[in-house]
Amino acid sequence: MSTIDSEARKYKSLLNTSTILNANLDLYQLLPLIMLYSKDLLEAEASSLFLLEEKDGFLYCEVALGEKGEIIQKYARLEPGQGIAGWVAKEKKAIILEDAYTDPRFNPALDQKTGFRTRSLACVPLYIADKVIGTLEILNKSQNRSFESSDLEVLNSLSEMAAIAIKNAQAHETLKKRVLELRLLYEFEKLTVAEKSISELGNWLLDKVLEFLEAKAGTIYLADPTLEVLRVLAARGIPEEAIHNIQVPYGEGISGWVAKEKQSLLIQNLEEDPRYDKSAKYKFEANSLISAPLLFRGELLGVISVNNKYSGFAFTHADLEMLGAIANRLSVTIKNANLFHKVLDTDRELKRAREVMHKILPSSLPYVGGLEFGVQHIPYDNVGGDFYNILKLDENRSAVLIADVSGHGLSASVVATVIHTVVSTFDAETLGSPSKFFTALNYALYNKLAGNFLTAFYAIIHTGTNTMSYTNAGHNPPILYRRSEGSSLHLETKGKLVGVIPDLFFEEYVTAFQPQDRLVLYTDGLTEHSNSDRTRRYSEDLLTLAVRNHSQSHSAEAAESLIKECRTYCHRSDFEDDVTLLIVDRV
Repeated sequence: MSTIDSEARKYKSLLNTSTILNANLDLYQLLPLIMLYSKDLLEAEASSLFLLEEKDGFLYCEVALGEKGEIIQKYARLEPGQGIAGWVAKEKKAIILEDAYTDPRFNPALDQKTGFRTRSLACVPLYIADKVIGTLEILNKSQNRSFESSDLEVLNSLSEMAAIAIKNAQAHETLKKRVLELRLLYEFEKLTVAEKSISELGNWLLDKVLEFLEAKAGTIYLADPTLEVLRVLAARGIPEEAIHNIQVPYGEGISGWVAKEKQSLLIQNLEEDPRYDKSAKYKFEANSLISAPLLFRGELLGVISVNNKYSGFAFTHADLEMLGAIANRLSVTIKNANLFHKVLDTDRELKRAREVMHKILPSSLPYVGGLEFGVQHIPYDNVGGDFYNILKLDENRSAVLIADVSGHGLSASVVATVIHTVVSTFDAETLGSPSKFFTALNYALYNKLAGNFLTAFYAIIHTGTNTMSYTNAGHNPPILYRRSEGSSLHLETKGKLVGVIPDLFFEEYVTAFQPQDRLVLYTDGLTEHSNSDRTRRYSEDLLTLAVRNHSQSHSAEAAESLIKECRTYCHRSDFEDDVTLLIVDRV
């Protein structure tokens, strides 16, 4: 065959190769195909493809093909400038070597490790636009021949096709991972609401993570902060009887390092990482690994680790990001589960919950010049999610808060405790503005209420100017009764629920609050109260009428009378939800 015919055959093969490569969007199938075509097309004994890891700046090779198509290198890593591939990537120049061992840039370490003997080679950079994404290398032209400039031209053409195909496959892989992540988190949220035990959640989640990441093994550990060790919650890939015997001290091994440093970790080759304990009694089949800490506001709750892909390829940063998102959700679930289990099932624990709620609520109403208060707080089943507070900000300003966590009983009271803790960290500027107050509260609580949400009303009463600024976050509109006029005003606004939507802005309103005015705040347990067969229900209209009827009573007496009137109207004393009624009089 003439040289011209040979070159024509090569370029015809390039066209066919381009079609095949760009039709394949599976990265793990695409990389071996690229190396196989480069090896066969240029009559080489072996080929390798290094990709540039953008985040960490190194080159990695997961699969290299030998003379008969066998894998001769599962994982290799090069720093920028290291070896021929590192030099080509750094200098962005192609290279041909007739005798590799005579060139000081050549690194014989891979030959020594694999047993392959490199004689000649050609290596070209992989470009997307002007950006290098890796290198493509062919080794040892068959029949002891040397690579020529025409081979380099063909290899350059092949590298252009390969780079486009790789970038398309990477984009497809990223999109697929994102879809899987959203699907998993959605399913996880549904299971969380079902109130499964933490053990059930852990085992279910680990199986799903391994399925989505196409991995063989993994572990979810829970932290014991007292002893500073990790204990297994769920595991796949080690004997079941060994699970209860495993304790990993902070700082030891891979998971211990993640626990101590509170940092996520991606390791492409476990065998080459000094943190990997090769002498451990119970070991996973080792290859690549990703691991993330389970953190809740800086507190270590545990560690999740996944290792050994079915494909034999290393994990990517996209895999690690997915695991990090899962770890964030799992951390909230574990924290909530810990809170729930501390106050569940025993009289002693219920008493403890009541004590916590009593600490949240004011033990006595504060004295504020120019204001008087009356309150009735009736939690469902001893503890609940309603809470209120009155804060004296300065000589002329006082803040009034009423809030209602969705649901009732023990779970709502735990969430209420968390919210109260968040509010206690707010500075004077935030507490002095209803709009800033709810913006900060929503930011702190978004995605952290495990399916719950919060409605609330917050007002700043200024006795010096006889005004009240307020914001309503999805709460029942308070009643402002002006005794001097005998008129009632419902403070309705379009405020959104707290903790459901990120980055919300809450509007702030101002109204007059003069002597003889009365503000009545309440939760929906009052206006949704009904008789046993649901034929009579207390309503906002009835409450508004009752406020007018008891307008001459002292605030404390009026609060008691309004609750009594609701019970009488419905012929039923027991409420089916938490009930809070707070009256503020301007005197």
